[in-house]
Amino acid sequence: MLTIKDHDDASDQKPSHCRKAETAPASHATGRRKIASFLRNRDGAVAIEFVILAFPFLILMLVLIETATIFYAELVMDRAVAKIGREVRTGQITSADLTKDEFKAKLCKEVNFLFDCSKLQVDLKTYGSFGAVPTSAPIKNGDLDTTGFSYTKPTGETVTSLKAYYKWPLYVDVLRKMATSMSDHSFMVVGSAAFMTEPY
Repeated sequence: MLTIKDHDDASDQKPSHCRKAETAPASHATGRRKIASFLRNRDGAVAIEFVILAFPFLILMLVLIETATIFYAELVMDRAVAKIGREVRTGQITSADLTKDEFKAKLCKEVNFLFDCSKLQVDLKTYGSFGAVPTSAPIKNGDLDTTGFSYTKPTGETVTSLKAYYKWPLYVDVLRKMATSMSDHSFMVVGSAAFMTEPY
């Protein structure tokens, strides 16, 4: 009996490499469509963008907070030095005959809510003129040089300088590298007052 194969049967007899060649373009097209679909997909884009922006934003906020804290610490120190300086200028400290430790404790009462008084350094000196009063902090080898500090109670009509120093710790790495020359990466908070004492 003679059997006649239809068209479909004939196509099934094609070599496998021919069938692969026919399906290859379709596979490439499908792959391109998947890639294009992936690139157009915006699912989760907001979350990814938030992660990218969150870290620098957090660093910026920490820098602003620490900078504001330092600024506030300087204001507190300046206020305390100005207040105690008035008592030195009017002769109250000299007449009270306070010792060095008592004088430091008096200054500490003005700042102890913010500063550790054990780390506070105080320098009270008299000078021959205002031009002789140092205008910069005595930093040497990355640390506060206290060798020249003294406690000299002035007499009347004497040029006097009162300075207070405190090494404020920094926690944000950006500020530790850029805002200080101290070897321990602290920030030097300084309160300073220079005046002529009243005649007493």
